[in-house]
Amino acid sequence: MSQITETLGKHILAVEHVGFVVTDIEAAVANTCRLYGIDSDTVRWQPAPNEPAATRFAFLSVANLQFEFIQPCKEPFVSLLNAQPSGGGGINHIAWRVDDLDVCLALLAQRGVVPGYVTPGGPVAIGQRRMVYLDPATTDGLLVELMQP
Repeated sequence: MSQITETLGKHILAVEHVGFVVTDIEAAVANTCRLYGIDSDTVRWQPAPNEPAATRFAFLSVANLQFEFIQPCKEPFVSLLNAQPSGGGGINHIAWRVDDLDVCLALLAQRGVVPGYVTPGGPVAIGQRRMVYLDPATTDGLLVELMQP
């Protein structure tokens, strides 16, 4: 199969997570735990709740789907995240787990889709994973993250 006819969809393994921008991450986590009956000890925080950060994250699973709560705390992240259509709440982005991030980016570049948003320079390493956001200006406004384990 040539690179031109190959598609991103063939490299997607699963939904990695769904991201939500929130104004109060502790309240969002507490409410989600209450709503779905989740043990709050299973929530993964980045950084820990008492540590200062420019942006705070919390991850928890509901029916095998990981939720990512994102609370921007300092500029430029407050303006950047709140400028998105979901900035006041709701789903911010979907993250796809892919088998080969570099191949996916090459395929997308052929279609005029490039990295952007919070990763304009391309993929970044987070622990044992690499991730990149796609530029919403090249995805008709959709905010998409690709992540490779």
